[in-house]
Amino acid sequence: MEKTFLRSFFRSPWYIRLGLPLLAACLLFGIAQFTYEHRHIMSNQLRYSQLPLFNPHRTEFTCIQQVAVVPPIDPEANLWFEQGMALTSEDKYEEDKDYKTAAVLWTKAAQRKHWKAQNNLAGLYLHGKGVPLDPEKALQLTEEAMAWGVPQAWDNMGSYHMQGVGGLKPDATVAYAFWQKAADMGAPGAQTLLGAQLLASYDSPKDGFWANKKIGLQMLECALSQGQGAAARKLGLEYERQKTSEGKHRALAYYQEGVKFGDQDSADALEIAFESGPLDYAAPFVDHDRERRYQVFGKALRDNPDLRFPNLDKILPLPPAKLPYWDGDENHLLDSAGEARPVSVEPMSGSAK
Repeated sequence: MEKTFLRSFFRSPWYIRLGLPLLAACLLFGIAQFTYEHRHIMSNQLRYSQLPLFNPHRTEFTCIQQVAVVPPIDPEANLWFEQGMALTSEDKYEEDKDYKTAAVLWTKAAQRKHWKAQNNLAGLYLHGKGVPLDPEKALQLTEEAMAWGVPQAWDNMGSYHMQGVGGLKPDATVAYAFWQKAADMGAPGAQTLLGAQLLASYDSPKDGFWANKKIGLQMLECALSQGQGAAARKLGLEYERQKTSEGKHRALAYYQEGVKFGDQDSADALEIAFESGPLDYAAPFVDHDRERRYQVFGKALRDNPDLRFPNLDKILPLPPAKLPYWDGDENHLLDSAGEARPVSVEPMSGSAK
């Protein structure tokens, strides 16, 4: 852009009569003016927001849920969004997914401020699926969602800064500032990421963890209240480490919630627990029937992480409840637990960092 400016300047017919000193002064002024305007434009881009630095030793956290602050969903736009979701479902082979048509549908939905479609569309441009590879377009779409007040978009921008997407330089300090902003706004992925990193017994910034368990647990509970399966798993791990009866009991309950909300690792944790028993794990006894059933859920979530199982407690309750009859058909087990499509797919959420 500076070269274009200089070429335009030297094409002006009056510069020859100025003399070299005045010419130099004009050049310097012009370049300074351009630099100022360029910085002004950058400062107006939300990707360059000047945010408070991440404070791992904060003493307060207010749980805000994302659903309370995002733009309302237009019904027709939501239909387009869901159609795009069906075309790119994780239960399809990659070659059978129709990202191109999904991009058209999500573009239409995003034009009506469907924030989930906007986030997914940014993910397509980021990875070049169904659309040309265009990281700058992904940044612009994310900034637009940020302007709508979408917490997930602020979370995603933090990931872009961490990874150096587009013209951004990789910068962990900036990334954590964005994730902190997103968590405070209500992004469950950012709440999960930061919450888990605050559960340590001492600070080690270079390793990405700090000692602030009170706030860490609050963040994870907030994320779990929004259906974040990974948050349930992090909570389960925290209580299982206590090695107490109460801790193990709570760990089982959190892992169970994790399975409901689509977390494969929670299903794997319960499978291992009931295979091995109480010596090293949270299960109160060895139970191979439960082990086998959690194995089915873990496999299903490994194949399709979009699945959700809201009726899990009816089909696979935790002890001391007795297990209901199962005929051994895996599809029957999954369907009875309430296999369902998710409400969104987030291409770069905090929980995945």
